[in-house]
Amino acid sequence: MALIPPRQDGKASSHQELSSRVRRILAERFDSSSAIQALENATGGDMYVFGGAVRRALFGDKLSGDVDIMVPNGDSRAFDELARLKVQFTLNSNNHHRYRWNSLQIDLFQPGEFFDGFDNVEAVLRFFDLKINALSLHLRSARILDPFGLVSTAYITDPGINWARWSRMTSENVAVLGIRLTKIMHELPNLTISKEDATRLLTKVIPAIQKADWTRLQTRYPAGKDAFMKLFGALIALRLREKTNELSPESPRPPFEAPNGG
Repeated sequence: MALIPPRQDGKASSHQELSSRVRRILAERFDSSSAIQALENATGGDMYVFGGAVRRALFGDKLSGDVDIMVPNGDSRAFDELARLKVQFTLNSNNHHRYRWNSLQIDLFQPGEFFDGFDNVEAVLRFFDLKINALSLHLRSARILDPFGLVSTAYITDPGINWARWSRMTSENVAVLGIRLTKIMHELPNLTISKEDATRLLTKVIPAIQKADWTRLQTRYPAGKDAFMKLFGALIALRLREKTNELSPESPRPPFEAPNGG
């Protein structure tokens, strides 16, 4: 069962625990620790870590090979510092800066650069593909941004498909989201899919993927469209949740196991 730590003082204590855990896993790797320190010094900590680093901290795992960062609209200090340090970058598929700090990949952008443009970080998070991805840590204040109230959930058993995002995407972008969902479900084998979401995946997402031009997606899933369609369909069937499996507030909560046994 994927768990977050038991709450002792309500929602705030869960956020504090997650904030501390994100900082800990960022510090565990030399490259991420060095990069974050340099960017914090440049921005005064007015920057937001989000994405995989926060998701993995939520589920008690370690940092992967990349860190995603947002800075406020109009704030170029992080970009300027990486330029001063001569850190090389390319533009990713969304035209966001993707830097390479030794073995660490850093994706950096402002809310106004995300799809049609947003006013702030929380608005961006509300447009993320999955609710378990829509969490962010503001480094200066140590505050967790949690627009869907996920951290206050006792047991997280659902990835939280954000249909407001999926329904607006092109066929190729829907396929990207499908690949991402499949990867995350593979990493977190206790997550399940509701009947309602399974129906929409089968009737809306799979037909969209079938229309996608896979030549643009070959590097994301080299085995090809047919192989992915088979894998995706099997995942939906395997992870279908027949009924809710979230414990009630009165149910006993097993202890949280922190990363590295800590």
